[in-house]
Amino acid sequence: MTQTRSRRAAVATLGLALVAAALAPATTAVATAATRGGTSTCQAGGPVEVPVSFSAAFAETVAQGANVPVSAASVNLVVPAAAVDALRDSGASSVDASAAVELSVTQQAGTQELTVTGLSTSEVLLPADGELRITLPGRVPPIAAGAGPVTVALTSLAPKLVARGETLTADLACTADPAANGELARVAVTAPAAPPVPDVAAAAEDAPLLTAKFLVDGVSHIAKMGSDLVLEQGTFDAGLFTGEVPDTIRIEGELKLPKSAGYFVAFRFMPVTSDVELPQDGKATGTADISGGLFTPTIDMTVRVNLVVSDVRQDGVPIAVGANCRTAAPLVIPMKGQTSLLPGSKSTLESTFDIPAFSGCGVSEDLDPLLTGLISGPGNKMTTTLTAQGVG
Repeated sequence: MTQTRSRRAAVATLGLALVAAALAPATTAVATAATRGGTSTCQAGGPVEVPVSFSAAFAETVAQGANVPVSAASVNLVVPAAAVDALRDSGASSVDASAAVELSVTQQAGTQELTVTGLSTSEVLLPADGELRITLPGRVPPIAAGAGPVTVALTSLAPKLVARGETLTADLACTADPAANGELARVAVTAPAAPPVPDVAAAAEDAPLLTAKFLVDGVSHIAKMGSDLVLEQGTFDAGLFTGEVPDTIRIEGELKLPKSAGYFVAFRFMPVTSDVELPQDGKATGTADISGGLFTPTIDMTVRVNLVVSDVRQDGVPIAVGANCRTAAPLVIPMKGQTSLLPGSKSTLESTFDIPAFSGCGVSEDLDPLLTGLISGPGNKMTTTLTAQGVG
């Protein structure tokens, strides 16, 4: 009984200390799409004008101390039909595409520079005729909102195209267009609401003593396809229960991830897009060791999610996978490492997991073997960033 009271007191101390730090609430979900673009000059049998643009959706308002929600970041390029013909005549059969995008974020505290990650693909086949459109999904690094409005501006958009063929590797030497630079979004910042004070003494035995809240950002590397899936930002609410041994806390967590857009290159030449969902299969479970400090617990937790794919398109042509295309068993993702519960602090965890075989894919034909052969297998990597939002 004495150990139980001691553990409850430790967790209560953690909760009250974090409440005293004035934690920020969740942000508004309303988002507005913003786009800036220009014209890049590339060399494909002579100078060729290639329209290029960067777009992303930014929240209209955000609570002070929280991260600005940003989604659907991407660069779009359009290689004109005449340039595609010239590339094909030179011996090219595909292109590698990437872009370097720099943003500046201005707040009352000053200005910071950010680099958008992702934004690359390889061996995009040249079409038999017509123009070539390329979309490069990316991820904007977290933007923490301080006092006053947050202004996000595009400061550099530099595309890169490399033509490839049996005996050809040619950089098309694309230029950046300064006309693309300028303001993308202005986000209003609202004052944080007072967080609730947890009533630890009244907590029932089967109820969590506290709930720690996090924003979740993740990038998953699919081993078989050699491509990254950038996950849209989600949330993780971790219920903290009395542990079975001293200096530990038992964890049960609710993970919520929105639908994400995936872009992959199958067989090293076939561009494939799809919507990807990762619904949780039961609660995340594990323990946290607080012997090293209440604010920096070391977690050992397992998350189980199903991998669901929909709206699959090969080079823009729909593939009828149906409404029930998913892995036959959940993905089991171990998450281990030191975390921080201080407001606004970030913890990065690295995981390795298997992707099971697919089931239920296909409307007029069985596509399970195709999806399994393309995606399923071991050695997949997940990089997860948890941003502490507070306790309740």
